[in-house]
Amino acid sequence: MNRDALWIVCCGMKRSGSTLQYQLAAHLVEGAGLGARVGWTEKFADAVALTAGTRAWKVYKNHNYSEEIAAQFRAGQAKGIYVYRDVRDVFVSFMHKQDAPFERLWQRDILHELVENDAKWTALPDMLVSRYEEMSQDIAAEVGRIAAHLGIPVSHDEAGAIAGGYNVELQKARTDQFKDPKSLSSKITFDPHSLLHDNHISKTQGQVGQWRDYLSQAQVDLIETRYGDWLTSHGYALSNESVSGT
Repeated sequence: MNRDALWIVCCGMKRSGSTLQYQLAAHLVEGAGLGARVGWTEKFADAVALTAGTRAWKVYKNHNYSEEIAAQFRAGQAKGIYVYRDVRDVFVSFMHKQDAPFERLWQRDILHELVENDAKWTALPDMLVSRYEEMSQDIAAEVGRIAAHLGIPVSHDEAGAIAGGYNVELQKARTDQFKDPKSLSSKITFDPHSLLHDNHISKTQGQVGQWRDYLSQAQVDLIETRYGDWLTSHGYALSNESVSGT
């Protein structure tokens, strides 16, 4: 492994905290003087071109699995950081972000690619896999897990201090600057440094189990019929199980 030119690929499921993982990884890598953030590109080839000749770690974000990225893992030139979430909550988060009704998003089958990518990403070597429901409740622990995965020493107190800079209230304040007419940031809708955009934080601020409040039982049944196997294999109870307690 050429650790001087390592890719740190943050590839978590959409609407599941992958941007937070990217921010934490970049903070750790840059703080340790090991490399720098690359940001997000549609195609991996563009990130490769942007960093041509760079002999340092490159923290990169991309949701979409590709054989080009996978080849870096198989060659020992990449470490991955991934997060998954209850896809019922993911669906509701998309509804809020895109201000779209259930029916429109269901027709687009927005969860299909996410579930396919989940299987592909998590099968790669050197992939740290986190669960959103745990990560969102203890960001300091996630800092520690990412640091350990990358081999970067960090104390308990340091992890807590880093996490404190990325709580949901501060993240919301950063995105609110995009909407403040008095702020220089009001003329942009996306920050290439943090990868936050103006509607990044939903009105529920990433609440766990929000699907129970925003989806009808008929809508829940549609999702669970199509993605029930994924939900149960990832430890999520189906709605009839959570009601019956079985």
